[in-house]
Amino acid sequence: MERRYRDLESQVQVYEKLLRRVQFRVSPEDGDLIARTLAHYSETSDMKGTVTDRGQSQTIGDGAVYAIECVQEDLHSSKTLQPIGFIGGPSELSWIQDLNQEVEKYTISSDGISPNEVPTNDSEVLSRVSYFLDDQELAIYGNIDLQIQPPQGVAERLLCLYFQTVHLSFPIISKLSFTQQVGRYYANPNLRPPKKWLAILNLVFAAAAKFAHLVPQHLMQSMDSPTEYFFRAQQLATAENPLIEHPNLQQVQIEGLTAFLCMVLGHINRSWRVCGIAIRSSIAMGINLRNQSKEISNTSREIRYRVWWSLYTLENTLSVMTGRPTGTSDRFCTTPLPIPFEEEQFHQDPAVRLLADSGFRAEYMRDFTFFGCTPANRPPNTDKIGGRRPDSKFQDIVPNTSRYFLYFVELTKIMRQAVDSLYSPGFARRPWLTIYAAMIDLVHETDEWLSGLAAAFSFKDHQGSGQFDRWRWGLAVRFHSVRITICRPSLCRSGRHRQGTEPSKDLQETADICIDSACQLLDLLPDKPDGIWLAQVSPWWCVLHYLMQSATILLIELGYRIGTGADQAAFIESRIKKALDWLSTLAADDLAAERAFRVCDSLHRRLLLRSIIEQDRVPRFSAALSTKLTPSDDVPNLVSQAEHNLTHVSVMPHRTGESAFMDSEMRNETMFHPALQTPYDEFMPYNLDSAWN
Repeated sequence: MERRYRDLESQVQVYEKLLRRVQFRVSPEDGDLIARTLAHYSETSDMKGTVTDRGQSQTIGDGAVYAIECVQEDLHSSKTLQPIGFIGGPSELSWIQDLNQEVEKYTISSDGISPNEVPTNDSEVLSRVSYFLDDQELAIYGNIDLQIQPPQGVAERLLCLYFQTVHLSFPIISKLSFTQQVGRYYANPNLRPPKKWLAILNLVFAAAAKFAHLVPQHLMQSMDSPTEYFFRAQQLATAENPLIEHPNLQQVQIEGLTAFLCMVLGHINRSWRVCGIAIRSSIAMGINLRNQSKEISNTSREIRYRVWWSLYTLENTLSVMTGRPTGTSDRFCTTPLPIPFEEEQFHQDPAVRLLADSGFRAEYMRDFTFFGCTPANRPPNTDKIGGRRPDSKFQDIVPNTSRYFLYFVELTKIMRQAVDSLYSPGFARRPWLTIYAAMIDLVHETDEWLSGLAAAFSFKDHQGSGQFDRWRWGLAVRFHSVRITICRPSLCRSGRHRQGTEPSKDLQETADICIDSACQLLDLLPDKPDGIWLAQVSPWWCVLHYLMQSATILLIELGYRIGTGADQAAFIESRIKKALDWLSTLAADDLAAERAFRVCDSLHRRLLLRSIIEQDRVPRFSAALSTKLTPSDDVPNLVSQAEHNLTHVSVMPHRTGESAFMDSEMRNETMFHPALQTPYDEFMPYNLDSAWN
């Protein structure tokens, strides 16, 4: 009888989990019915307490809506907003804009804080808080010789840097075939490869050159700047093509690499637009679907799958950075997830069987991966809701970059679910129980994903440096970023902002997850900022986005604790200071980081000043703050300037150039991945050999 009871209890848990998962995928009416049913039978009293007497759950109140339903700016007429474009709810820029507007509602003077009668212009706020560089001209003056290429030694080094860093998370070109073709190109001076191939080569050089400027020990003579390689690639790509050309795989590669390079250069709006073109080109070629053509080899079939997932992860990263929806739904994707084997292993067991037998592949990947198969591919009789099945056959797989990329794709798919559900305008207006259930379900998915990582990739409770730290670091920052995105709606919930009242348990739970993820992301960094170290262990092309997500969440929380008199303000303050220290260090040689620092520093100082002036009203916060701040934090200066309506912005350190990085010392706990010495062996998205004929 007891065993039967345990079985029934287990079944109920499975049914409840399934209901929570489908709750935010059905119609609003059905979703609300599921929410009320779950609340009725829930043992959590605070969840029941969020239902009103009429049986309807509370919605997000007091105008604190995190999903944007309308555009308040004139993006056509405003020359300052056109480079930025529309910024939606998932973007940290939207969060900063809201926080800045909240701060600017009040005028700070020696007499205290009073409401500001002058309304803030939304377009002015967005342009002031944006750290994107799309307003900068992306051009190079003078003629560019399309035939000039770097010496062979420089080219080989740049190619190596590219495969050691970028290829890890963006395997859109082949290491084996592309490296062989570069060797033939330099070995035969009379060889004239297609201009599209030369465009891809220069885009690779551009990304590698950018990394070399971040880590100056890799700088070489006869190396052009990243922008020179980039513009040579653009001219080569358009030299033979009309404005609108029918896509092929090389064109998709060019568009994808161009979008990636725009992100690298800080032009996020441009990157998002070009990535959309690449996505549409790939869909036009059916790369988003499972390929059963008998005219292509098994290896080429796998190559095309990896092209799609490279673009998929890039587009979803840009979607969160800009707050905009993606170009296609996962429901229209049947492309299998990439197999966890390197290109060199494609002719060995079990990789060769995985590539040849789709049935064996589906069963193998269903057990190995978190999602099993793609949603449109999943067999209807599977009882697997999520998570991996432990199996000894998977323990024999040597950790490799293909397995890292598979984990990265899985995590991106969870992020995609969060954006599509939580931040859609209609869903944000649904009852809080529905929103809360969706957040908790997505948090549980991230927990299951984390628990299924192989030991070599697990970053949970990992101490010290190790062989796979680049992989761990890349997955860790993505993991915390995804959880921030999932739980961000809790921070704007009106119930948290009523002074003198305690927020409900479920609301505080998800808010704590968001804040904890922001803190843990910063805990991945040493206390002493080191830009070289960060470039060598992180996804350096978007690490600023991750830092800004964390800093913004903590600034929002600081404002909340100031306004409500909550405790532990000193702890939040210490994390904000660490984020500002890192942004300041990166700002020495990066305009985007400089802008990000100025935005966060200005908000931070105004929040601190407000807390100091309100110290009589909120004594707990002031006491906690006074134990943390020191004269070096410029707080005395802020107080002395209160009579002059302080909105102090610190002076940025002078740009010291690349030589400043050369003098920085590495900390003992710094982590280095062997890929900094050993090239990655990766995938072959497209075999260019046929293009030479």
